[in-house]
Amino acid sequence: EAAEMVNKGEDIRKYSVTTKEFVGDDNGNLKGVKIADLEWKHKDGRMQMSEVPDTERLLPADFVFLALGFLGPEQALAQQLGVEVDKGKFKAAFSKTPDDFRTSNPKVFAAGDCRRGQSLVVWGIAEGRGAARAVHKHIMSPVPQN
Repeated sequence: EAAEMVNKGEDIRKYSVTTKEFVGDDNGNLKGVKIADLEWKHKDGRMQMSEVPDTERLLPADFVFLALGFLGPEQALAQQLGVEVDKGKFKAAFSKTPDDFRTSNPKVFAAGDCRRGQSLVVWGIAEGRGAARAVHKHIMSPVPQN
């Protein structure tokens, strides 16, 4: 239903792809995500993913939301995004203020395992919803005029 209203009925989710690069403009604004298709192959008795040649493409995007899963955030990602880390987790506010879920990079929000560490899925869901509200408020807030 939401896809019909927003995306002309097209399901915009992409499966079995790898993110290669975030692409921005000269002002540092996100313009898209370079992705490539993946395929699963049996190798040495195990299933392994490999990139499908000649499938790299740019997926236009204004915003990116990362779901990092149970193991927590990659430290290299924190470094690339300029986010402070505390005990292996993205340092993000827990203060029940408008800054909740915001990291040291004002354009990066963290929730769930990324922010609190390994926990129950219900915490992940609650944190995801809270972070979504914080991101929505950030996106919808008026842009300061110089």
